[in-house]
Amino acid sequence: MQPSGNELTYSKLALGFLEKHRLLPTPEHYAIGYYYCMGRNRELIDEIDKLTANTIPFTPSITAQLYQKYIIATSQQKSADAVATNAQRILADVIKVIHEFSSGTKDYHQGIDQYVGDISDRFKGTGVEHLVEELVKTTVGMRQRSEKISKKLEESTQEIKTLKQSLQQVSAEAQRDFLTSVYNRKSFDGLAEEQLQAAREQQAELCLLMIDIDHFKQFNDRFGHLLGDEVLKVVAGTLTETLKGRDIVGRFGGEEFSVVLPETPLDGAMKVAEMIRSAIAGKELKRKDTGEMYGTITVSIGVARFHPGADTLASLIRRADDALYQSKRTGRNRVTREAA
Repeated sequence: MQPSGNELTYSKLALGFLEKHRLLPTPEHYAIGYYYCMGRNRELIDEIDKLTANTIPFTPSITAQLYQKYIIATSQQKSADAVATNAQRILADVIKVIHEFSSGTKDYHQGIDQYVGDISDRFKGTGVEHLVEELVKTTVGMRQRSEKISKKLEESTQEIKTLKQSLQQVSAEAQRDFLTSVYNRKSFDGLAEEQLQAAREQQAELCLLMIDIDHFKQFNDRFGHLLGDEVLKVVAGTLTETLKGRDIVGRFGGEEFSVVLPETPLDGAMKVAEMIRSAIAGKELKRKDTGEMYGTITVSIGVARFHPGADTLASLIRRADDALYQSKRTGRNRVTREAA
């Protein structure tokens, strides 16, 4: 006897019932799902709804009770029930196909075409071949959609990963000066403010250095801006190599750099500044192809100590800048601390 459209619908719903409640594809479980989805056995429906509402798992003992009480006793009452009882044994293999599909194993995907073909051949002439055929078609369609979705998910995951990396790179690049790779002015100010706030809260020492390249305009005028860019890179590289830990280096503008030294007293900051000055003064610029010497680089540095109760970043920069210009006025290539 060929199953009706309703019976086919109930069979498909029964498969979903098994998946939802994580039931193995046994004939008994399929029968319970089929009868529940038919909606005609009120007592069975109420019983299952109570189990679901109270999050009681469908243990083997519970499903056995449901089957004996609500399926066996009523299996001969209606023609639709008889079809379901007959089909449940035959469709057990089909349910396994659906169950295996839901697990998403690669082995299943590779062998499903052969498997569903065997099922179709096996049940020819049994009276439920049309039902099997529909379920097989559904399974194959689900497999194909799964493969497409899996592929799309893999592609999307990779795209998201790539996008995330790109955003991280763009974000990092946006914080840096394009030429010297130290923090740009905006990022430096933000990070410096954070360190100043931490120093206020912890009553910790902090100092700021303002650094200016001596006679920088002469490099540009005599040798061009490309050499001037190289000078900036050398100074920035020396600062990065010399400073460690939580120290923050930024390009303040033009040929001027700023450095925040957290947890550093004024005397310690003076030593760091002198180390920087000496390291830069030891650098010589030379043309690689001809060996022509362009001269040495020197910097002037001003040092100021942060006063938690009174200072802002602007006032701290201003005092360090005043000390820097004192270094300029007194001969350059030197370090000067803020006026007492």
